[in-house]
Amino acid sequence: MQVQLDFGISALGGRFHQSWRYEGPAPRDLVRRWAELVSGDQAGRDQIRLLSEDVRLLLASPLGDDEIHALWRACADFYPILPVDGEKPERGRAWLTEILEEIRPWVTETPAQHTGGVKSTESATSTIASLAAGLAPRTEMPLEPLPVQAVAAAVQHCAAAASAPLAFRCLLHAYSAYYSPVRSSAWRSFEELNHSFGYGEFMLSTIEYLREE
Repeated sequence: MQVQLDFGISALGGRFHQSWRYEGPAPRDLVRRWAELVSGDQAGRDQIRLLSEDVRLLLASPLGDDEIHALWRACADFYPILPVDGEKPERGRAWLTEILEEIRPWVTETPAQHTGGVKSTESATSTIASLAAGLAPRTEMPLEPLPVQAVAAAVQHCAAAASAPLAFRCLLHAYSAYYSPVRSSAWRSFEELNHSFGYGEFMLSTIEYLREE
C-alpha cells in the first residue's frame, strides 16, 4: 500500500510553522500534545511508531549533530533558535532524545509498515545526491539561515549511510525551505524515487508548486 502523505520526523518538522506555540509552549510540549491527540486510534499510533523509527534510525546513524540539525531545520522552518520560557532549544541528538522521551508512552512493539528504513540502493543514493547538489536557493530559511551546502551534504550523507527514503523526504522539505526551482528533469527523478519508495503522488505536493518546465 502506498504512503500518501508525509510522516515521521519530516512530518513532525512541518508542525513547526509560524504559529506552532499555539500547539505547545515549548518544542517538547508540541510533540507530547501531538502524540496525545493522535494516539486515540491505530492510524495515529502508527504515525507515532513511524516517528519513533525515524528518530531511532538517526540516533543510531553515523551522522553528526550538525548534520542531524541541518536535516531537522530543513523540515522545521520555525523551530526556535532562542530560549523558549528560559530554556534553550535542543539540537541534534539531544533533540531527538527529547522527542523519543515524549512519545515513549505511546510507542507499541508492533512495527508499522512503511519504507523509511529500506536499505539505500546505490542508484537511489546517487540520484538523491544529484538532486541535493541541485538545490538553488531563492530565499533563506527563516530564523536560522543555514548554508545550502550544509543541508545538501547532510541529505547526501543520510542517503548513503542511514536511509535513502528519509533523506528523500528531508530533501523535499529542503527544496521548499529554499524555494528552489525544480527543473523538468529533476521532477522526473523525484517522481521515480517517490515511486520506488512506495510513496503516493501527494508526497510530492511539498514541491509541486516549484516545478519549472
